[in-house]
Amino acid sequence: MLFLAIIGIIVFLLALFSLISARQSGNGWKFLATITVLSALVTVYATIKLPFWPYNQPKTEKAATSQRSSSTATSAKLSSSEAVFNEASQKKAAATTKLKEDSILKQLKANYKSIGTFTLDRETKTFTLTPTNKKYVKSLKIIKKYPAKNQKALTTVTTNYESLSSSIKKNLAKGYTIRVLQPGTKNTTLLSLKDGKVLVNNLKK
Repeated sequence: MLFLAIIGIIVFLLALFSLISARQSGNGWKFLATITVLSALVTVYATIKLPFWPYNQPKTEKAATSQRSSSTATSAKLSSSEAVFNEASQKKAAATTKLKEDSILKQLKANYKSIGTFTLDRETKTFTLTPTNKKYVKSLKIIKKYPAKNQKALTTVTTNYESLSSSIKKNLAKGYTIRVLQPGTKNTTLLSLKDGKVLVNNLKK
């Protein structure tokens, strides 16, 4: 419309000047008068249709608002789909982890039933061994009481649990702790390891 308005103004001015000249000479002024009127009408029409006039803005704003609403709705749908997908993935991962934990715990209970009982705290990712076998309990107490005289036995016990911790890291995941309770106690740590590394070793004390 802006281009039409500019052309209309140019034609109107040219026709107007030509009309003035024609009136003075008296030749063809009626045709030029018609051109002048038509160009004036076209210019006025194109001018009132320009978008910056107040009465033309609501439609533009309405269209923009509608487009923004549509974009927002599309984004909301995408976000909702992503949330559902993420939730499903998290549930699947949690279920897989639980199955692995249960399998490891079952193996530990079977392999160590002759020396004690294993439990699992899923929240802290801690497998805890409570020694119950009398001979094993006695051996641990002797090592703890006389660590200097039982270096070989101390090293053997520590190495065995380091291997166990590394195996859990490999077959389950990082961040799981193996904890051996001090015999005769309910919550005192004798030995603690994570990802194959010793965190606490009270056998040396």
